[in-house]
Amino acid sequence: MKEIDRIEGAKWLQAFWLLRDQVGPIIHRVSQAEDGSTEEKLAAFSEALEKLPVIFNSMKQTPKPKPKELRTVKKLEESALDAYIKSCEWGIKSLNDPSRAKYSAIVFQTSLAESYWKISA
Repeated sequence: MKEIDRIEGAKWLQAFWLLRDQVGPIIHRVSQAEDGSTEEKLAAFSEALEKLPVIFNSMKQTPKPKPKELRTVKKLEESALDAYIKSCEWGIKSLNDPSRAKYSAIVFQTSLAESYWKISA
């Protein structure tokens, strides 16, 4: 029985890392755009909002792994993606209305996402 769990866990990890590898470059482009023009920011946020929800849904649809540690990783990763998506939504809103409250919401969501992302790695 343990051997089957290990094989299933390995398969789950392989699928999980394929999804996670798709997220990294998108997040990197968003972080690089922070120093760029409004057009660069809008392009990075828009790309993220186009691709991250699809990856997020794929991740949510992956079967729940049996080992508790892997379930924790799955939950953290889903939380990170959700926070990154919210951060990008707030980012687009702030381009139209750069109020301090919107900036604070972006910083909060991004910090939350980064902490989940680092813990799940």
